[in-house]
Amino acid sequence: MSLKSSGLQVDCKWCAFVELNSVVMANNHELFILINSACSILPAWFWMSISVFGTGWMIFATTLPAILFAPRVFYAILITAPIAGGISRFTKLALGFPRPPAVLERDSFNLIGQAIERYSMPSGHTLAAFAAACCLYFCSSQPVRPWLLPIFLGAFLVGLSRIAIGVHWPEDVVVGALMGLAAGYAGSRLALLLPERLMAMDSGWLRFFSLWGLVCLYALLTERLDFPENKPVQWCAAALVSVVLLRFWGKSFGTNRL
Repeated sequence: MSLKSSGLQVDCKWCAFVELNSVVMANNHELFILINSACSILPAWFWMSISVFGTGWMIFATTLPAILFAPRVFYAILITAPIAGGISRFTKLALGFPRPPAVLERDSFNLIGQAIERYSMPSGHTLAAFAAACCLYFCSSQPVRPWLLPIFLGAFLVGLSRIAIGVHWPEDVVVGALMGLAAGYAGSRLALLLPERLMAMDSGWLRFFSLWGLVCLYALLTERLDFPENKPVQWCAAALVSVVLLRFWGKSFGTNRL
């Protein structure tokens, strides 16, 4: 009798869990449609331009100036990148959750660009954006931190853009943001352990890692990041990378004329 009762109790708990999960998913779908519809007030090019700042190359390009003014922050970004990328990749493959285009009718929401159907959780763009924001914040000195708070708003907009484009659920964005904050904090803590000698402009390691700027420059000029319409944004980022690299190499090799 006790075994039967115990089995019945387990079955009831499982049914309650399934029912709760169904309610959460239904609310998640409704919230997605609500946010996606509200975001359609703004033009598609706006959300496409925001979304690209959640890609690895764009984050590298926009944070590269740190190599001139705050080398430790530059190292922190390099350390955070594989942590964030590994978390995102592993979780996506482990869960394999479907994206909105695979679940909802296409005419029930606004979809910009290609219909991506797999590996929804977490939002990789959101994770990367929040990881970079958190990394920059915690690796900077206390007086500078208040001035960096707007970057979290930028990360939020990247996450919102993934819903506006129609490729991620709200829960994907929330989980991506939380994972990104954890990855960014870990990267910043590890960067603070690096010896001070690595921060010198003539450091061999700093020169070596600056060469990634050339790879980034090539990617920005040749690859399509998210959408073809993002090319002008990529060109602006490529110009920034070029200026920063020339300035850094000028300082590093002792020629301040650049």
